[in-house]
Amino acid sequence: MNLLSGLEKFGLKGDGELDILNDGSEAKKKQTEKAKAEVVELTEKDFLLDHKMKCPICDKEFVVKGVKSSKVKRKEPDADLRPNHEYVDTLKYGVCACPSCGYAALRRNFEHLSPTQRKWIREQISANFKPVEEPKMEVYTYDYAVEKYKLALVSAMAKKAKLSEKAYICLNIAWLRRAEIKTIPDDTPMNKKRIENCQKEYEGFYRQAYDGFMKVTSTEMPPYNGMDANTVDYILANMAVHYKDYDIASKLISRLITSSGTSKRMKDKCLELKEQIVADLKAKAN
Repeated sequence: MNLLSGLEKFGLKGDGELDILNDGSEAKKKQTEKAKAEVVELTEKDFLLDHKMKCPICDKEFVVKGVKSSKVKRKEPDADLRPNHEYVDTLKYGVCACPSCGYAALRRNFEHLSPTQRKWIREQISANFKPVEEPKMEVYTYDYAVEKYKLALVSAMAKKAKLSEKAYICLNIAWLRRAEIKTIPDDTPMNKKRIENCQKEYEGFYRQAYDGFMKVTSTEMPPYNGMDANTVDYILANMAVHYKDYDIASKLISRLITSSGTSKRMKDKCLELKEQIVADLKAKAN
């Protein structure tokens, strides 16, 4: 029975079932769910933009991709403080590389060159560099990013950069390869070979970074390529555990825990790492 019949003469709809308990919330809920389903899933390219750069070596202009830092959301870093973000691996975009002359460097260091360093780059890098056609891509692949970091490393060596800069580049290459391994399914012989090669590069550059930063802490004054002493000590402690250098790791942890400049959060992480060392040593003893 239509309880609202008779309202038609007023121009109002009187058809349908009467339900005074219906406040429209159910319809709103369905509409919201429909809207959520229609939202386009964000991808890495949504967090990137093109930057025009001018090379300080050859004065040529080129374009590199950068991250919209204000839009990316941080996630929990790896144990050795490798940064992680939602949707995009920001480390892939940490280097600027000139496609004309071969000069490359970490973004923060790209334009900072002395006249003598420019001379060294021209003589040792640009004079031998063979330009290749840059691939068109919406996002950088891990191989492409690592390639640019390797160019940055040889440029750093040519310009006689501080050891902290070279060690940091090596650390970033290792971090990139480690992240790449997680994206490769081990379902085919070819993929297994890729994983093996990535693992070798990861271990090789991680070792270079470890040995480099160990020397840096006794030969340079902080900050070490933008990182304070406590941050580098904590990274080194984790790297030392990776290499089972438990004595070194324990000394670094003790120094951090007793330092008044160490944050509570880092001290808590140090205590967790200390427990891991104790567990590893017990397992080794058994």
